[in-house]
Amino acid sequence: MRKFLIFSFLILTFSFTSKAESRFEIRCSDPELTLKVESILKSSYQDISFSLQESFEEKIEVIVADNEKEFLSKSGGTFPDWGIGFAYPQKNLIVVKSPNKFTYNKSLSEILSHELAHLFLNKKAKYKNLPRWVDEGFAMQKSKEWRIGQDIAVAKAILTGSLVSLSQIERLNTFKRSKAELAYTESFLAVSYFLSEYGEENFNRLVDHIGEDKNLDSAFMSTTGSDFSGFQKEFEDYLKKRYQFIALLGDTFLLWLGLAFLIVLIYVMKKRKTKKILKRWEKEDEDLLTDER
Repeated sequence: MRKFLIFSFLILTFSFTSKAESRFEIRCSDPELTLKVESILKSSYQDISFSLQESFEEKIEVIVADNEKEFLSKSGGTFPDWGIGFAYPQKNLIVVKSPNKFTYNKSLSEILSHELAHLFLNKKAKYKNLPRWVDEGFAMQKSKEWRIGQDIAVAKAILTGSLVSLSQIERLNTFKRSKAELAYTESFLAVSYFLSEYGEENFNRLVDHIGEDKNLDSAFMSTTGSDFSGFQKEFEDYLKKRYQFIALLGDTFLLWLGLAFLIVLIYVMKKRKTKKILKRWEKEDEDLLTDER
């Protein structure tokens, strides 16, 4: 009996501790989905916290909305119609549409990790005004949102001269879906480029400088040695160099021209091969006649 009481006490203590240590307060109508949401968030929390060297002492509220009305009521009704989730950093709040009630082309893991990254990054920046491309690009990095088709979209934008400048991405919420997707992709590539060229430590330093109320030029100058416009040009040059070849292949006229050239080349090669075969046959016939004589 005594052993049973001690065992029960340990179980209750463990249950209470686990609940107390949970960093998330999840409001969801489906218990099974609630567990899935918490599991995803716990995993993402560790990864993002390690990258930014940042953590939360207060709880993070997560709402999984079953309908559009509930979703919009939390956003203030000023959210683009293509949106499926958002973060409210000042309130430590994440709101996402339930995958049980809505259909979207991303995984729940991508959405939750994306929004959690927003909370972390804004906390690190002391809730100062982060450039939208930094905020979105980092969130996409941490949620591992990348698909092959995005390369094609960037190549097409280079070919048509319709790249969105990093400074224009501030107006992302006013964009139509296709332009918004391009803006997100460019944000991802810009942060990826920054990390590859300057490293994670300097990315954190850049965010810290923004949190110290430095303007963007000063923050970049202190971190990279050039101002923001210099970085923007550097990034655009990188994009053009990386995607120019894909852009040329994607051009309809050049594609058909290339195909036409390939067809002509194949025809010429086949014709030459046929001539060689005919000559060989002629020689074999001559040799045969010589032998018969």
